[in-house]
Amino acid sequence: MRILLVEDDEPIAQALVTTLKQQNHVVDVATNGLLGLELAQACDYDLLLLDVMLPKLDGISLCRKLRSSGHQMPILLLTAKDSTEDKVKGLDAGADDYLVKPFDLPELTARIRALLRRGTAPLPPVLEWGPLQLNPSTCDVTYNNQPVTLTPTEYRLLELFMRNSTRVYSRSAILDHLWSFDEPPSEDTIRAHIKGLRQKLKSSGAPADAIETVYGLGYRLKPQSEEKLGQPPRILMAGLPDELGFWLQQRLGNAVVRVTQTGEDTRTELRDRQWSLVILDQHLRHPSPAELLKQLSNKGQSASPIPVIYCGVKGVEPDPIAPSSKGRKPKETRNSATTQQQSETLERVTSVLYHPLDGEELAREVAKLLNLTLPCPQTPAKQDPTIVSAIGKVWERFKDRIADRVTAIEQATQALESGELPPELHATAKQEAHKLAGSLGTFGLTEGSVIARQLEQLLHSPTLNSSQSADLTALVQALRSQIDQAPMERDRREGSPLNDLPVLLMIEGDQELSQQIEIEVKGWGIKVVNSDSIASARTAIAGLRPDAVLLDLSTEDTLTINPNNKEEGLTLLSELANGFPPLPVFVVTDQSRVEDRLEVARLGGRAFLQKPVRPAQIIEAVLQVLQGVQTTEAKIMVVDDDPQILSLVKHFLEPWGMKTIALSNAQRFWETLEMSSPDLLILDIELPHLNGIELCQVVRNDPQWNSLPVLFLTAHTGPDIVHQVFAAGADDYISKPIVGPELVTRILNRLERIQLLRNMAETDPLTGVANRRKSITELDKFLHLCQLHEQPMCLAMLDLDRFKQVNDRHGHAMGDAVLRQFGKLLLRTFRSEDIVARWGGEEFVVGMYGMNKESGAQRLSELLQVLHGEPLVFGEERLHLTFSGGVAQYPEDGQTVDALYRCADHALYQAKTAGRDRIIAYHHSG
Repeated sequence: MRILLVEDDEPIAQALVTTLKQQNHVVDVATNGLLGLELAQACDYDLLLLDVMLPKLDGISLCRKLRSSGHQMPILLLTAKDSTEDKVKGLDAGADDYLVKPFDLPELTARIRALLRRGTAPLPPVLEWGPLQLNPSTCDVTYNNQPVTLTPTEYRLLELFMRNSTRVYSRSAILDHLWSFDEPPSEDTIRAHIKGLRQKLKSSGAPADAIETVYGLGYRLKPQSEEKLGQPPRILMAGLPDELGFWLQQRLGNAVVRVTQTGEDTRTELRDRQWSLVILDQHLRHPSPAELLKQLSNKGQSASPIPVIYCGVKGVEPDPIAPSSKGRKPKETRNSATTQQQSETLERVTSVLYHPLDGEELAREVAKLLNLTLPCPQTPAKQDPTIVSAIGKVWERFKDRIADRVTAIEQATQALESGELPPELHATAKQEAHKLAGSLGTFGLTEGSVIARQLEQLLHSPTLNSSQSADLTALVQALRSQIDQAPMERDRREGSPLNDLPVLLMIEGDQELSQQIEIEVKGWGIKVVNSDSIASARTAIAGLRPDAVLLDLSTEDTLTINPNNKEEGLTLLSELANGFPPLPVFVVTDQSRVEDRLEVARLGGRAFLQKPVRPAQIIEAVLQVLQGVQTTEAKIMVVDDDPQILSLVKHFLEPWGMKTIALSNAQRFWETLEMSSPDLLILDIELPHLNGIELCQVVRNDPQWNSLPVLFLTAHTGPDIVHQVFAAGADDYISKPIVGPELVTRILNRLERIQLLRNMAETDPLTGVANRRKSITELDKFLHLCQLHEQPMCLAMLDLDRFKQVNDRHGHAMGDAVLRQFGKLLLRTFRSEDIVARWGGEEFVVGMYGMNKESGAQRLSELLQVLHGEPLVFGEERLHLTFSGGVAQYPEDGQTVDALYRCADHALYQAKTAGRDRIIAYHHSG
């Protein structure tokens, strides 16, 4: 299903996108209310997820505008505001549901499934078409209880048809429902996916025409005979909590539950709709339960009686109306009219339950009255391990930004302690606390959300005094401690920051090559899992979720599935490469034809390795791709004087994880370039004061920036202009008007190529950190920024202790493995903006912008403590590793890289002389 998410908090937006895509939904993201309104009016969405506090147009107003213009798609509001008044305001604006941040992702996905089942024809939790069943909660498809394996696109197609079984969908309508606006395929691609879905359904035993072509119109699910169609029972629950109604619907499975809170709403529902069962609470008023029962009795005079469950309180007047089968009689009262009324309604109630209600007892009673089979009680929902892993990666990507939000609150607290809190800093701190309260719980930091909410409440006061600074300081420290625990990341790495090795799944029929690879990877920091068949590989992928797959398609080797396994292997390749998240697949084969290479490339294979092939060559190819997957978000600088173009480019790129630096004033070009250090530059040709071609020439003439990829965005496509663009040094150009998918594809391709070249030229091939040449260039940039903004910088020199003994005792291969693991540990420990490099042998350098040497020494000491507590593991070997370090600071200890290096190296020598396994900060002698 296609969902629009309107959320301005990027970390929580990415977490939601990751989760929803794992559930096979297509998600578009808008970062403000006005953009969300435009997308909702332009596209046909199945559901909207709206944050309440949005820039430009808040979620409540957006909801009202959509409802007033006739849009009826389900809307779920997400907000950190949890007061009853806020909930009422949101629901009155037209929202269908309201979920308070922080929320559990399984609950969110369950509520989404419930909303998607509502509508003019409510649907059960498991969609059925005869023996064909689709379970949206698990994304499983079966036919006659046998699993049907579909690609994500085929699954979304089938779900679309089964949710709307009577509707005919044209190819363009399918595009609107199942593809986001920035990645639409051609209509011919739709035909190919339909064909693939039909073939897989047919091979599972379904009729060949299950997906029917309605010529001239489109496709639909073939209608079944009327006797095979059954509507789920409809239950009206009046006067009880919404949460109980939601739970009951989930518990019953095949039922629709509608909840009302007032007597008037209940009377309207009884008058306007047909119900299978009614649940009435004693506390309903205006009209009372007795009056409603009378209305219900009159309605049922010409039809079968509607079962009624009455929920009352023992010993509290008015006494509940009990059925005669329970043997109850109304109490004697002085009011004969009341007694008569109770007597008249005695036979109208089928069953009575008492508060406090037992949910399971209620579910059993409903199931008994409606002749439903009650499923076994469900255990508490747990997240899919693949979703947990994916959310963990989102946390890893945004944890530095979240830490920066805590820093902003910390700065406000420090300013308050000093006696003056500027209004701007106060407002920023309050905003950051609000965002943290809403997002931390999504990443498993429930206590962190509670602390952030307490901070938000304290900061909400327009005037703060120094007496409150102690409370703020304590809360900030507690919040910092919670974030440092990082439960999502800890779960993903299973408690070990040192031994988080990427997993390579080998589906290998060549036993000799398999054994050679297992020996080779011991020195490369990769964990290998073997599968001897496609079937066992599918099981391993579902449970393990490897980082890469090595697939042997050699014709002379026979896996256990069957001698002719190429077709099934290619099917698996397509499923893995096109799933979410995509899994890189490396194909090894004894074939060399161009046709074979082309087929692997079309299906999404990441490498084609022809036998004979060296194991080291395979591992190098795998590492090259894995290092590319782990790169940080790209920064794109866009220079254009048209604000609409800047906004449009940002809108296209940010959903792909690219950060956009927009610049409309070309006179600030060089300043912005040095400040932002972009990975790619987009230039318009016609600019005020300067033109884009001249700016490109300026970039190409500078030694520091001459390798920066430059892409032109222009309405001029004449041969003379194109010649000037490329003569100035451009890498590519795109003509206006902008086509989103083309822009994204060209940028991604260019970034991927430049990343590959940079890795070869700037990365130490053994450890994966920067080499000496690259790090010196980056450190020079740091020093320039430090001078510009009067910031400190810490430079640290690290040296592994007694490393020669590792080589002597265990061999150079083990020494290489130790260096590789230490490099990975440094990359995980320090911020993404820090510089981590290997300068030779066992000597490493770390540059930390904006940090003094005392803080830098503290971070390194914490890393030493981690190494003291846990050894590095290499197969059967366990090595305890320590290092010595020296740190220096700009500008106190030096104002050039060379001067800082000499000071840090001097402190490093002192650390080694003092007994190693320690960090020493440089101090001037005398």
